[in-house]
Amino acid sequence: MDGYVWRFGAAAILTVGILCVTGCGSRHRPGSIEDLFISNKRYNIDKDKGVVRVFAQVENAGEGIVRVVKMEAVLLSADGDKRGTNNVVLQNIKPGEQRNFSITVTSHSRVHSVEVIAKEVEK
Repeated sequence: MDGYVWRFGAAAILTVGILCVTGCGSRHRPGSIEDLFISNKRYNIDKDKGVVRVFAQVENAGEGIVRVVKMEAVLLSADGDKRGTNNVVLQNIKPGEQRNFSITVTSHSRVHSVEVIAKEVEK
């Protein structure tokens, strides 16, 4: 019986040790797009040319380098319908770094608001 308890205890300690080394149940890996914070978002609607120029800043609030991310601007109508999208790919955003970016989007109708989203780059 003592051997069983010892083996069970050793297995439990090993499992806890592995969990702590791999992040103790963290919700995402370092350098993930979940670490990115978008701020200073503003946009300019050029009705004559039918484009919207989007300007924003992304900050890496995490502890790892975000190697590659697609920043997508989505134009929305007053009803929340998509009226156009475009994106820019950013690379190697270091922890604590704030990076400005801009995206020009062709508008397919009247624009009410703009949403900026960080997305994984398709492989």
